[in-house]
Amino acid sequence: MFYDLNIALPESAGKANGSMSSQEWAQVVRAVEQARDLGYGMVALNQTVQGRLTAEHLAVWKTVPAIDGAQLSWNPATGKRVVGQGGSGSGSVAAVKRGSVRVLRRVTAVIREADQGHSVSGTPVSNEYDVVAVRPTSEKLLFAASSGAWGGVDMVALDMAARWGFFAKHKTVGQALALGLAFEVAYGGALGDSAQRQQWVSNVAAMVRVTRGKGLVWASGARQAFELRSPNDVTVLGEAVQLNAALAKRAVSANARAVVVHSFTRTQTLRAVVAEVDQPGSDQARSDQARSDQAAAAGSDQGGEAARKRQRVA
Repeated sequence: MFYDLNIALPESAGKANGSMSSQEWAQVVRAVEQARDLGYGMVALNQTVQGRLTAEHLAVWKTVPAIDGAQLSWNPATGKRVVGQGGSGSGSVAAVKRGSVRVLRRVTAVIREADQGHSVSGTPVSNEYDVVAVRPTSEKLLFAASSGAWGGVDMVALDMAARWGFFAKHKTVGQALALGLAFEVAYGGALGDSAQRQQWVSNVAAMVRVTRGKGLVWASGARQAFELRSPNDVTVLGEAVQLNAALAKRAVSANARAVVVHSFTRTQTLRAVVAEVDQPGSDQARSDQARSDQAAAAGSDQGGEAARKRQRVA
């Protein structure tokens, strides 16, 4: 299955208690439908937040309109993430129905101060998103993201069409890959003016070199349907920046799936562990009770044996 984990929402959606007009939602709906028609089975709507993520940023997700042939990973009525069920509103890793597309929620936090990263570090708010990405704006912040300082992050999303002002070092990127983080390449920058295209090629070539093509996730960053490209076109674009065909295909399939699974495992495993420990009838509780019963029985046997010995002596 092919993935596009970055269909961009407008800037207004990234504000606290932000909103989107019906025209803006209509553009998003057309982009999702276009992605489905191009052969993508899973897409993510990307909400870009400047700095700290708060509960107020979730408000916009309650206003999503109906999307033909789409299965949402959240309940629009409540705005809450729904995991592990079939049909509309099903979880991010559930099976996708033939001819439909699963729509996930993603947040990308633009980080300018280290403490801003903690707002996406496994908080109740960030756990409502299927994909959590950060865009560090300095080498120090890139190192923090790559070293696991913000444990709730699934992907690093640098702006490939902008001048960074720092280098993505092999050691730093290697740390991130070892932790299961991915690096996004949004090909939308390649569709800009000549200056943007030149910067995009330079940055992407650097990322391909420093990652050796591993852990890269290609996405559109599209705001409108016409900016989307088919998975085959994206693969060809990857080959143009020295990414071999196999790795280019993984960047829109297996690597992207790994991001979704990373998020699901990170959030749902923790919830499952807590639920299991707290549940009185759990295997752990039964095991603890069994050990307690055995200890009590052993104590009773020892007490009875001591009493019999005293009787014989008497």
